[in-house]
Amino acid sequence: MKTTLLFLLFVLAAAGPAMAQKTTPPKAAAAKKTSPTTAVQPAGPAPTFLLDCATDLPPAGPLQKMHCETRHLTLPAPPADTPLTVDARTNGGITVRAWAGTNVRVRARITGKAATAETARALAAAVRLSTTNHTLRAALANGSVEGWAVSYELLVPAQTNLVLTAVNGALTLENVRGQLRLTTTNGPLVLRGVSGDVRAQTTNGRIDLSLSGETWTGPGLEVNTVNGDISWELPAEYTATVLARTTRGRVAAELNTKRLNLLPHNLAATLGKGGVQLKASTVNGNVRVTQPRPAPAAAPADSLDAE
Repeated sequence: MKTTLLFLLFVLAAAGPAMAQKTTPPKAAAAKKTSPTTAVQPAGPAPTFLLDCATDLPPAGPLQKMHCETRHLTLPAPPADTPLTVDARTNGGITVRAWAGTNVRVRARITGKAATAETARALAAAVRLSTTNHTLRAALANGSVEGWAVSYELLVPAQTNLVLTAVNGALTLENVRGQLRLTTTNGPLVLRGVSGDVRAQTTNGRIDLSLSGETWTGPGLEVNTVNGDISWELPAEYTATVLARTTRGRVAAELNTKRLNLLPHNLAATLGKGGVQLKASTVNGNVRVTQPRPAPAAAPADSLDAE
């Protein structure tokens, strides 16, 4: 009896590991195989900047050295009721272009000028950029505005409200719509494909204006310069009311309409069905407003008699 009992205990001990393997549930391994993988989010569109340290640099004096560097920022787009403000009231221009992204990309070109290259480099490095309350500006810690300059290039969503201010620099906008307020003292205004509620002015600078589409979208356009010519191009088929004037200069127009009143210093023209008023004026300068000729209508294809 004792021998039989010992034999049974031996059999149970040998079978224990096998039984444990059989009772292990296979679900854990299966779950591991079927667990979902995290999807890789596609990267956003890559920005293409044109501002660099190789072109259009401000000249240095004959006894000065210059250092140039660029910095990049990524900012959230402002809320719909808040403008993005760019303050370049040191020395420098601002270029803003629409892009397919949902945020704001910035390239700042910073230059320093001094008697030595080391001092110019240190001066540029000391410039600080701030972006508080959707306002982009540059400054030195000691408040000095001498010897340095910052120009900006921004890529923004197409629908963005803007307030741009410069003293010695150009303001350039491409394909942006919204409430746009642009002011520079010494520099040109270049506006291409803009729309919305646009007010732009310069004191000493020309205005180059080129519109796109079939009609103006938004409350209207008003651009002004004191000392500078205005060149205004409209699409061949466009609907708007165009008003242009100069105090000491001439107004010329080549438009695809007979509904116009052209005088030496004033122009009032109705394009298409008329509508939104678009205004441009200068004090000391000429104004030229043009449209290309409409494309000729395609000739009907010759019909062939059925045989």
